[in-house]
Amino acid sequence: MQKLLALILSISIVYSIDPSMVQLSTEKIDELSQNNLGKFIIEMAQTHAEMRGPLDDLVTAIGDLENELTIELQQLEDDFTRSTNQHQVTQENLDINIGQTEINIFNQKDFIDAILLPSIDQTNSKIERLNGFINDNRDSLSRETLARQNQHQAYLDRVSEHQGAISAVDEALQLINSLINGNISFSEKATIHQAVKRVNTKIQKTSVIHPLVEALLQLTQNFSDQGQAKKIKDLLQDTRNQLVSSLNQENTDEQQIQETWEARQKTLNTEYQEFKRSVLEATYVLAAYQNKLKSTQEALAQNEQDLQNYQDSLQQDKDAQAQEIQIYNELKAQYQIQLQTTRNAKEFVNSAEFSTVIRNKLNSGGLV
Repeated sequence: MQKLLALILSISIVYSIDPSMVQLSTEKIDELSQNNLGKFIIEMAQTHAEMRGPLDDLVTAIGDLENELTIELQQLEDDFTRSTNQHQVTQENLDINIGQTEINIFNQKDFIDAILLPSIDQTNSKIERLNGFINDNRDSLSRETLARQNQHQAYLDRVSEHQGAISAVDEALQLINSLINGNISFSEKATIHQAVKRVNTKIQKTSVIHPLVEALLQLTQNFSDQGQAKKIKDLLQDTRNQLVSSLNQENTDEQQIQETWEARQKTLNTEYQEFKRSVLEATYVLAAYQNKLKSTQEALAQNEQDLQNYQDSLQQDKDAQAQEIQIYNELKAQYQIQLQTTRNAKEFVNSAEFSTVIRNKLNSGGLV
């Protein structure tokens, strides 16, 4: 800087430049020296003068520098515009992804809370009810089977009683026929009474023929003629007929009861199979709901992670854009300062005090 000032002062002394021009040139040099680019231009001008280069070359060099700075500033503007557009596209896409992911998360949570969980609870309750029906069904079958076994045993006991009573009646009939036919005497009538007593022991007091057997007991206890013997025979035959009829009715009733029981067993077993089938179906449905719940929860977790990633990426892109904007503003300000400095230098070089005095001397042979 001091060399350049000395140069200008020497020029002004040698060629008798107006002192006001020298002062103006000094102020311009001070103004340009306030930044590095201005210093570089001054040094370039000083070097150019020392090397006795044509002044037009200096003006051209400063003009080229201005053009280069203008191009670089425009490139900065273009790069910033492209980057801004790219950030806009990126952020718009991320906003779309965030919005769609939030919708997916809402739908998945609603699907879980409103559909899957209630359906699982309902299906579990259904399975519990069906298992209760199955237990009740098996309890009924066990209870009714035991009752039927007892009922059948009572039937067998009654059949045995009837068969024993019929056998005793047949024995008494054989004796009374022998008595009537004269094969035995009335002195052996006690055997007939004993046979009737055996019939009485075989017949329960609740039986409808019990009064008839009681009457036979009275008659056979003390009878002495054929008329009474025939009457006893008729009563015995009537007793036998009633016993056979009662036994037949027992058999008929037992057959009907057995058929009814078999139908009841079939109904219980059919119900049991239906309950089991329903449990299997409900279990399959429950497994499907549980699998769907698991897959939906996994998808929900993935969407929540994606949402966090999208939000992080959006914030990172905004931070990066903010940093780029800051760098862009700083670079733009520097370029504008450099351009203004270059334009000031260009204006100074083309000014009257520089071009009129310095240009003529440089072009005519240098400063010496």
